[in-house]
Amino acid sequence: MRTLTLQTKSALLASTLILPTQALSAQQDTASFSLEEIVVTAEKRTENLQDVAVSVQVLGNTQLENLNVNGFDDYVKFLPTVSYTQARPGQAQVYMRGIVSGSNGNHSASMPSVGVYLDEQPITTINEILDLHMYDIARVETLSGPQGTLFGASSQSGTLRIITNKPVIGEFSAGYDVALDTVKSGEMGYTLEGFVNAPISDNAAIRLVGWHEEDGGYIDNVASELTFPSSGITINNDDFAEKDFNDVTTTGGRALLKVDLNENWTISPGLIYQEQKSTGYFSHDPEDVGDLKVTSYTDNEYDEDWYQASLTIDGKIGNLDVVYAGAYLNRDRVSYYDYTGYSEYWESYLQYYYEDAGYCLYYNADGGCANPRQFVTGDEKFKRNSHELRIQSPQDNRLRWIVGAFYQKQEHNFDLRWTVPDADPAGTVVLEDPNTVVWQTRQVREDREKALFGQISFDLTDKLTLTGGLRLFKFNNTLYGFNGFLRHCTGFYVDGKFVEDPAGEPQYPCFDTRILDGQSKGSGETYKANLEYTINEDAMVYFTYSDGYRPGGVNRARVEGIPGYEPDWVENFEFGWKTQWMNNRLRFNGSIYHLNWTDVQFSFLDFSISNLTIIQNVGASETDGAEFDLDFAASENLTLSLSASYNDAKLKKDYFQDASDPDSLIAAAGTRMPFVPKLQFTATARYTEEIRGLPAFAQLSLTHTGGSWNDLDTNEYPQFAYNNGSFSPVTVNGRSWNDSYTLVNFSAGIDGEKWSLGLFVDNVFDKRAEIQRGDFVYTVFRSATDTVHQTNRPRSIGIRFGQKF
Repeated sequence: MRTLTLQTKSALLASTLILPTQALSAQQDTASFSLEEIVVTAEKRTENLQDVAVSVQVLGNTQLENLNVNGFDDYVKFLPTVSYTQARPGQAQVYMRGIVSGSNGNHSASMPSVGVYLDEQPITTINEILDLHMYDIARVETLSGPQGTLFGASSQSGTLRIITNKPVIGEFSAGYDVALDTVKSGEMGYTLEGFVNAPISDNAAIRLVGWHEEDGGYIDNVASELTFPSSGITINNDDFAEKDFNDVTTTGGRALLKVDLNENWTISPGLIYQEQKSTGYFSHDPEDVGDLKVTSYTDNEYDEDWYQASLTIDGKIGNLDVVYAGAYLNRDRVSYYDYTGYSEYWESYLQYYYEDAGYCLYYNADGGCANPRQFVTGDEKFKRNSHELRIQSPQDNRLRWIVGAFYQKQEHNFDLRWTVPDADPAGTVVLEDPNTVVWQTRQVREDREKALFGQISFDLTDKLTLTGGLRLFKFNNTLYGFNGFLRHCTGFYVDGKFVEDPAGEPQYPCFDTRILDGQSKGSGETYKANLEYTINEDAMVYFTYSDGYRPGGVNRARVEGIPGYEPDWVENFEFGWKTQWMNNRLRFNGSIYHLNWTDVQFSFLDFSISNLTIIQNVGASETDGAEFDLDFAASENLTLSLSASYNDAKLKKDYFQDASDPDSLIAAAGTRMPFVPKLQFTATARYTEEIRGLPAFAQLSLTHTGGSWNDLDTNEYPQFAYNNGSFSPVTVNGRSWNDSYTLVNFSAGIDGEKWSLGLFVDNVFDKRAEIQRGDFVYTVFRSATDTVHQTNRPRSIGIRFGQKF
């Protein structure tokens, strides 16, 4: 019944598009201005956006500059087809069309459902998007819906592509930009950026790009005192309290060489490097502590650097285009963050349930209660190499095709250490290292994929084109290592089994969790079918069926009866349109769609089963939605744009933690999926005018994100609150509501012949976005009334000056 409804809507919408388009095309519009053509590579060919039967949203080079985009959190808010969560710079997850597996950012979690590409090379890491500084970027493309045929495993619900500017042979050009800004109630910041495009010879050129950005802090770590209820120990954060303690420094560069070997073959080796350091928190606690304030009892630091070496070869064999794209990505991160609230929770647990003081959560070397102040250190190394070879027929043939082969291997080597400096976890052994580790996770995760893919298009008539696609794939994912508490024990592990020492001598350290060595592998195929109808040179409609998948994986929690998780699948049924009106003064593109998501990979944390996150295939969900882009050259001076998406994503059937236990219901059928705003939109108005012979502009942009839940779990859990020396039982819901928010940006400036000067105000009305509110993890580990949540940057005012040569 649902499919019939979608077809009926599609037919009605098609009829409404055909008649007005024909009528308006017949009108004579003598205006000398129109919208610029948009070029995309959504189907791995260079094409006009209006000729591509895929729902694509584009932020071009000019738009990125006009919107003052520097990083991920700048451009993602102008992509209403994308929803996201972000804990801090370099720790973001993106979602499209309601395909969201919760907020779990665990290093052993599911692969992302949105693929991310930098030029031809995939840069999708296991749970966090690279926060590339956005300078000298040609465009950002978002391809909505499963792109599994051409882009593979992690393009299950869409693909996000960042396309850089390429070297131009035979032409010298250069430029720089400097900006200075200040954030409300925070610190000053600045940006330095520059590029050079330099010919090397008649057939070669190099493009060099560099940047350095200092983002001033705006969240305060306020002075605070904490008494642990069981041990009675009181600590303060006098040594760590600091105003505006969430600074970010980003430094990097990019080099790309282009060499035309002859008229048919070109090679383009490239190298990009970036280091990003951030301190403090990017969340705040407005109810308990104050606006843009939080409490932390240790330092909080993240230091990440990464580089990617790439090679692209373009050529021709006869009339066939041949492309090879390969890359090696190396990403390292060292982190250090406060975990003191975790011990507060467990000491409260002891006090509440045993109703007696004097329990020690940790003991020191003298046998007394240790100071429970604690932190976690992380040493993570990502490595990824990928190779793709594809061959394409001429684009203007009636029969067009593309075939290719793909291979990738991704490794995440991580060492996370939970440390209590004053504790002696062995109970009797005095350690030389004062930074005592009480828990360690030391694991290596590898994800591999091999694939063959192809897509073929045939013009049935001058107006009707049929396209089919197929991808055959194999995946092989492994997880090896250990995790557990360090403890004093009389034995050791041999081949993953604990063996008592014959002499009974204590062994230190040893772990209460055995070695993990798991594997998940499989194979399958994804499909695409598309029927495209050209109404006239200004309008086309299309119907698409496509599917996408994510590979299965290994659970790091070793629980008997709970195996690893299997692949999950998305089916997409879509009707779309691409239209131009009024001699290309008005462009209106959009689509309506229905998605089925089966064998959903979803994570849960239940301490009665395991103290580690577990991922299971839990059933199915569905999304009904629509998205559109509308651009209008209202006059020679005024351009208006509006982009929006609507997604109604919900469970199709009850989700049980244990399918055999009717009392283990997590969420009932009809429950809204988390992190899926029903409505998102962005609107921009740009006005240009000459002032004393100089082109000037003023631009106003607005972005709106609807409310959403932060988890799928609808259950309520008994907890307790510790306030002023007394306990009170409370009930905590497994999820919280993220309120909707609307942000407004403004910019204005003038352009000389080869220079520009601009003023920008981001977040004009100083609104607090609720990117993620009241995370259950914070609630359990700190206090039942904790409302810590991730937010956006306050109002920022700045000036920018640039020159080009």
